[in-house]
Amino acid sequence: MANRSYVASSMFLGLQEISFRECIVFVTTCLFVRLLVSRGSFKKSTPPSNPPPPSPTGLPFFGNLFSFQEDMRHLFRKWTNEIGGIFRLRIGPVMDIVVINDVEAIREAFVEKADAFSDRMVPPLLGVAFGKRGSLIWPAGDGWKKTRKFGHSAFRSMGLGNRRIEDKIVEEGRVLVQACEMKEGEPFNPRVLITNAVGNMIACLVTGSRYDYGDPDFVKIVGDIERLSENTSLTSLGNVFPFLYYTPLYTGFRRPMQDIISYIKSMVKQHQQNFDPLNVRDIIDLYMVELKQQREQQIPGVVEENLEWRLVVELFLAGMVTTSDSLLWAILIVAQHPQLMKEIQKEIDDVIGEERPPKMADQDALPLIVATLMEVSRIRPVTPLALPRLTSRDATVQGYHIPKDTVVLMNLWEVLNTPKNWDKPEEFNPYRFLSEDRRSVVDHPAFIPFGIGLRACLGEKLARMQMFIIFTSLLQRFTFCLADDSRSVGMKGKAGIAYSPLKYDIILKRRENSD
Repeated sequence: MANRSYVASSMFLGLQEISFRECIVFVTTCLFVRLLVSRGSFKKSTPPSNPPPPSPTGLPFFGNLFSFQEDMRHLFRKWTNEIGGIFRLRIGPVMDIVVINDVEAIREAFVEKADAFSDRMVPPLLGVAFGKRGSLIWPAGDGWKKTRKFGHSAFRSMGLGNRRIEDKIVEEGRVLVQACEMKEGEPFNPRVLITNAVGNMIACLVTGSRYDYGDPDFVKIVGDIERLSENTSLTSLGNVFPFLYYTPLYTGFRRPMQDIISYIKSMVKQHQQNFDPLNVRDIIDLYMVELKQQREQQIPGVVEENLEWRLVVELFLAGMVTTSDSLLWAILIVAQHPQLMKEIQKEIDDVIGEERPPKMADQDALPLIVATLMEVSRIRPVTPLALPRLTSRDATVQGYHIPKDTVVLMNLWEVLNTPKNWDKPEEFNPYRFLSEDRRSVVDHPAFIPFGIGLRACLGEKLARMQMFIIFTSLLQRFTFCLADDSRSVGMKGKAGIAYSPLKYDIILKRRENSD
């Protein structure tokens, strides 16, 4: 779940060559909308004592706009090396985007000065599709603090941090293993089964229900989310002309979005019909309890009437897509490293054995698995630029002045992949996160795949639980290998709701006692 608050960042941020360019185009189009009401610019508000961040050389009037035809990962690194870890992109004569690439500068902005760097702007296309009220992800000002507080409280009430949610994840891991056994020995794309498992865990938390993988309603909503991801692009004209949402140009985006919203609204209606405040089943019920208390106490509320569906949709999109893609990266990468897979399986055999399911208490005794999942998140972050932030006041970072209403990007890709922070960052090496004796996990100050600060990923803890238990459950039972026609996939990916690997097929071999 970009830093996407996972739901959201992920909603629009990808990676690789085109995705960085897409992110800039997306932010630029949003800025055109904001331009008419903008209350400040670098030229007007920068005090003489605090210069603006340096800018790479650009063209008169157009600034750096045409630079975005290149591979932005390498271009951002080039600019970082030439002019520093924080720079300003000039888009046309009046628009500026600040990109922060240095981990210390990121901490200064998003942690030490979080009050100035925590606002967001609603993308115009999302504003049309969802409306602007009731969001857990996009509110600015004091509104987001209230909704985020409710989100944290809801997760705790539903058992995050204790065995209640963990037991559900373990059970889903068991069901997933059984489904995978039916695929043994034949090439198949693991995306559907992985998405089913992750989607069910989100459904249990949010709606109180789990679904059979063949349930028609579940198949429909999972398929709609997949289609929505495939038809999501930052370069969308809809972010310049939101009315295009209603035209045939956006059928591939609009129809699955409307179907998802319609289905979630029907679930909310069912909850309303049998709601019992003394028997809270899920987050939808918690939302209605909060509404009931607001009405009775006649106080301004954290949540809004008739917008339960909005919270549910965002949690589904955020948690389902990003966690699924992280697991798909993990499966792909481990299949490409068979020796590492053997070492992981030996660790599982020594600690858990063949029959007992994994649990979160096993993490300390399974450092190689934890380190492997950390390295997956480092080398292929699913939200490499997080969600764009908007400054709520004038501020300084690293001595540079950043005025109010400036869009700021947190370049997690650079932090997680620069040689300044990591030895041979292009190599997949989970041992970088292990102590010298390889018995414990060692943290790294630049390891921030979920972002940092007040608006870091709300679902980080849940995502880590899902990834650990599901990944361990699969490797406890199976050895993965890539199908012949998938060996060329490598580490290539595509941008969508999250940055996901290209489609690939794997072959599962059930592990024998002799392994």
